[in-house]
Amino acid sequence: MSRLWPSWKNLTALGHFAQGRQHPPSSVSSQHLRPLVNPRTGQPTELMIQDTSPAQVASSIKSARIAQTTWSQLPGSDRRDALMALAQATLDHRDSLGDLERFETGKPLVDCIGEVDEAIACLRYFAGYADKPRGISQITHGMHHTTQLEPIGVCGLITSFNYPLMLTGWKLAPALAAGNSVILKPAPQTPLTTLALAELSRAVGFADNVIQVLPGGLDTGRALVDGVDKTSFTGSTPAGQAIMRHAAARLQPLTLECGGKNTVIVAKDADLAAAAYHVSQGAFSNAGQNCCAASRVLVHSDVYDQFIQLLETETRRWKPVGQEQEGEDGYTYGPLIDQQQYDRVQSYLTTPGAAFRGQIERTPSEGYFAPPTVYLNVADDAPLAQDEIFGPVLSVLAPFDSIHDAVRRVNTSTPFGLAAGVFSGDYPTAHAVASQLKSGIVWINTYNAIPPSVPFGGRKLSGFGKDLGQNALDEFSFTKSVLHAI
Repeated sequence: MSRLWPSWKNLTALGHFAQGRQHPPSSVSSQHLRPLVNPRTGQPTELMIQDTSPAQVASSIKSARIAQTTWSQLPGSDRRDALMALAQATLDHRDSLGDLERFETGKPLVDCIGEVDEAIACLRYFAGYADKPRGISQITHGMHHTTQLEPIGVCGLITSFNYPLMLTGWKLAPALAAGNSVILKPAPQTPLTTLALAELSRAVGFADNVIQVLPGGLDTGRALVDGVDKTSFTGSTPAGQAIMRHAAARLQPLTLECGGKNTVIVAKDADLAAAAYHVSQGAFSNAGQNCCAASRVLVHSDVYDQFIQLLETETRRWKPVGQEQEGEDGYTYGPLIDQQQYDRVQSYLTTPGAAFRGQIERTPSEGYFAPPTVYLNVADDAPLAQDEIFGPVLSVLAPFDSIHDAVRRVNTSTPFGLAAGVFSGDYPTAHAVASQLKSGIVWINTYNAIPPSVPFGGRKLSGFGKDLGQNALDEFSFTKSVLHAI
């Protein structure tokens, strides 16, 4: 891996990253030591991870406060250069990081490399903000009014297993650009790429404790939320609600990017082939483990049958990773992340009435693979249409005749409000529909494209606050007003 865990495949145990180095598991710690599990086989690997104890979390927060003072006082150009150096180091280790991601998630390698590229783009984007003054200066009511944007302090960043390195980049880059120190808690199933990124930060000269990584589960997460100045979380809605309750006593500022049950509207004037392709990709890529997955579809009655035929063709092109045939045309999906998630998805796949599936007959007999599956004419209030399944399960709802009725059904039939899609050849109508949908992001004639400049976050049970875009800098900054009598 060239300077970064050159023999990572031979590692046997890992602990947390703090004080600028990777700590091996402590023999005196009572914290749980657990094996990483290979999602492609369902079997434990030889690599053990030790959860970070609450005492270690408290120590890390204390050291992060010292580091943050120095980091925040650096010229913005120094923080910019540090983030750019980290982006370059990530690029230099692109293939190795992709290999690590594949090891811990089971994804197809091309998807893992794409996630590395997303993290690089995010680091570069927010590096460009680090040296840019923000705030206002104006004369008002006979006073000189200025605003100062100050770093919040120590930020706890809790990420999900579905896009471990990309989500790390989404949160770490704006937090550092704004002058904060960060403590990352990756999902228990996927700590490796986050630990590797921390190693890279050390290699390019980040000061000790500006970036720390604390693997662990609920106890580690609670201890982190207890002590930091800001928590930014990506994960399920129940977990987000628990964090909100836990942070309430201190009124700690939060960013919560939670679940979704996202609907795509296909109008009668849509390019149906493009719509079927994007719906399929939105529903089944990453094995459906995507908070903004296209999990529900509303199709105009005039084109319903034609769209379903195209969707069936797209669905049957999906094949499990490792089962591809040379020269065969199609798409590749990986496994679900663990046994718990596999059992949850299987409980929905046993629902009677599945219309068609991906190539289930070639799904590996071991590992956490679930076939892409489509249900037709699903009632708006059915569990298939209401629950965030977080797997490759797509519900085609009863068709609509009026676009206004479609908008009403999207807005009233789910408590989530993260993402939506509209496919239509009538651009004014498409934009009018987008403006009426109660979702944090709406795609028109595409799906699931999220450049670093685009603010991302939901409403209702999908959470609040934003990752990405300039809004993300605001999430990690405190605005102070200063008024000076003239």
